Amino acid sequence: MIRFMLVLTALLALTSLAALIANLPGTVSIAVPGHIIDMPLTVLLGSVLALILAALAIWVSAHWLWHLPLQLRRARLARNRKEGEAALAGGLMALARGDAQAADAATKLARRKMPHQPLPLLMAAQAALLDGRRDDAAANYNAMLGDRQPPQQISLGLEGLYHLARAENDADAAGTYALQVLEVDAKSSWALEGLMTLAVQIGDWPAAEKWLRRWSRSGVGRAAVKKRRAILALAEAQSLLGENDPAAQMAAVKKAEHAAALDPKLIPATALAAQLLARAGDMRQARKVLKQAWQKAPHAVLAQAWLDCYSDQPAAGRMRAVGRFIGKHRADEEAVILRERIARAARRFRQAANLLSPLAEGPCQSRRLCLLMAEIELGLEHETQAQ
Repeated sequence: MIRFMLVLTALLALTSLAALIANLPGTVSIAVPGHIIDMPLTVLLGSVLALILAALAIWVSAHWLWHLPLQLRRARLARNRKEGEAALAGGLMALARGDAQAADAATKLARRKMPHQPLPLLMAAQAALLDGRRDDAAANYNAMLGDRQPPQQISLGLEGLYHLARAENDADAAGTYALQVLEVDAKSSWALEGLMTLAVQIGDWPAAEKWLRRWSRSGVGRAAVKKRRAILALAEAQSLLGENDPAAQMAAVKKAEHAAALDPKLIPATALAAQLLARAGDMRQARKVLKQAWQKAPHAVLAQAWLDCYSDQPAAGRMRAVGRFIGKHRADEEAVILRERIARAARRFRQAANLLSPLAEGPCQSRRLCLLMAEIELGLEHETQAQ
């Protein structure tokens, strides 16, 4: 609409100018050697205007012809990009339905249409992996590397090689690829996380802590960093379980308690802390830790840890103690199963069946619950019902 108004305004201006020139009176004489040219003023002005318009037309035509190859190239690139994106879409659908041959054909077409884009190479690598051709996948990832390639593409290629190395349990190669990514992008989140994981696998806790600090500065949220720090502390505590050194056991307790403090939802950390306290002979503190965690959220891991802490108690004593332990969560499924396990361990199968009966009457029975009921039936010598 705006362009139409501008064209209309220009036409009106030209029409008004032509009318003005046509109504101008007078003549113009031009003296050249040997000649005197007389002409009306309107003819002179009209000729000048015609020359200007002709010059503009020639300039516009020359400009169009000069840029015509570029326009044709842009049109060809846009057409190739459109066809390449359509091929990529078809390749994605083929990958989704598990058709490796169709995905491979689509990615080859996409690579012809978009030779300098990383996505067709990624698609080709995924199609090769789907077809079991790991060497071809690695070749496609390596094709994304090079000094002249953009850093983002190099990072994608190295990430693919990293995951291939991890799948083959080649920790050295995976670490090398992750370190190469950091040379391109020092804040690559996945590379820092991968190096942290590799350090945990080999038990290099100082290195794991170093990569965790760098990972925390890569743009991840504080909550994620806190959870990862808790998992790291728990892993280090678990690594100390096999040592008989009292100092190592105490360090494991502190690590487990630190993990539980960082992430209260990390139930294995609380259970491990209680297990280590019980092993050190501090049963009172172990039971206290378990009870505090249970009151926040009952969990099967906490129930198992509680049974371990009371393994030296008779069944009657454990039945009395469990009532104090479960507290307000008496109707919770985990509390019911905990009491059932105590009764079944004491060979009170009828009592165990009565405890589980409210859960068994529900519309949705889990595999775990069915197995517990089967064990009770076996204890009652009801083999048919157990099956």
